Amino acid sequence: MTDKILVKDRPTARVLLVNDADQVFLINTHFDPELGLEPRWLTPGGGIDDGETIPEAAVRELLEETGLMVTEEQLGELWWQTSGRWDWADGVHYQTYTDNLYLLRITDFELSNELWTPEEHRDILEARWWSVSELIASGERVGPHGLAEQLRLHLVS
Repeated sequence: MTDKILVKDRPTARVLLVNDADQVFLINTHFDPELGLEPRWLTPGGGIDDGETIPEAAVRELLEETGLMVTEEQLGELWWQTSGRWDWADGVHYQTYTDNLYLLRITDFELSNELWTPEEHRDILEARWWSVSELIASGERVGPHGLAEQLRLHLVS
């Protein structure tokens, strides 16, 4: 099969949760199993809906994926922006132009899946806190693109 390049602008809003021990909270997902993507550990977040600002989307996505209710003011300024390409198993490449990340320090929380969509119930395999050094040493796939390096630069002392 010949690879097709399908370029789509799909900006996302994401929140990197960091606890008092400088561990990061990530969700292990395989997305839609039919797409054939390997599982990867991601920050909570997702696509920005039409008419939504980046902070509005980040607040909504964080609530939907974790049950955490925060305000835009609590998010503060954007922490990091990155872009990259997802390669689907069917040969269609889906381009994510910009992942917008906020860093939010919290003490702890209890994950709630109450607002997950049916697809999230299917796709989310696990959620956990990682130390940055453990995450990097694990060799696990991490997203968005470049997150492991960002964490190594900014959260490992």
